[in-house]
Amino acid sequence: MENSFKTALDHALKATNRSLRSVATQSGVSYEQLKALMQGKAQKTNFDDGVKVVSAFGVSVEQFLGGGISSDPAADVEPEPAGTMIDVFDVAASAGHGAVVDGETVIERLSFPLDYLSRFTRTHPRHLKIIAVKGDSMEPTLKDDDVVMLDTTKTSLDYDGLFVLRWGDALHVKRVGRAANGSVRIISDNKDIYPPIEMPRAEITVVGKVIWMGKKV
Repeated sequence: MENSFKTALDHALKATNRSLRSVATQSGVSYEQLKALMQGKAQKTNFDDGVKVVSAFGVSVEQFLGGGISSDPAADVEPEPAGTMIDVFDVAASAGHGAVVDGETVIERLSFPLDYLSRFTRTHPRHLKIIAVKGDSMEPTLKDDDVVMLDTTKTSLDYDGLFVLRWGDALHVKRVGRAANGSVRIISDNKDIYPPIEMPRAEITVVGKVIWMGKKV
């Protein structure tokens, strides 16, 4: 099976006009594993993963290996949704006293319809990140365990808005404003408990601007 699997997969991708990443997502087989196979960096794939990939095309193993997939995508697989996948990272931005960041690992991916995504950003999806919010300093706008999408291309502190900022070893989701002395004014929506503070620009790194939020019910 391994000797002909790469050729069969290449034919199936072209015949159905699908991306390797979409097949990896649907089958549950690592994209990096399939990419290495198609690039010749890996010589084979195991039988179980091969069967998972074949099932993503909705055909039998025999039909897959025999190149029997139609050039009409609709004849073999359901059409992919007109959407794009945004990475969700295993980090949290504090709406409180600071969330220490140990690492950034993609834990899942969320699909957004392209027409919906285009309503609030034209940035390429590779520059967008989704992370969680912890704490109560941004209530009622953001509550504990809400999620936000960041545009990591928007890192200028010359514009007011809601940003994820890093100072020290912690991430914070805050509003920003400009102070009279050139410092940055860090603003929490829950002002009764968290008064504004001012910090030198040099001590702050902008991770990205918040462009979308998902609320916990």
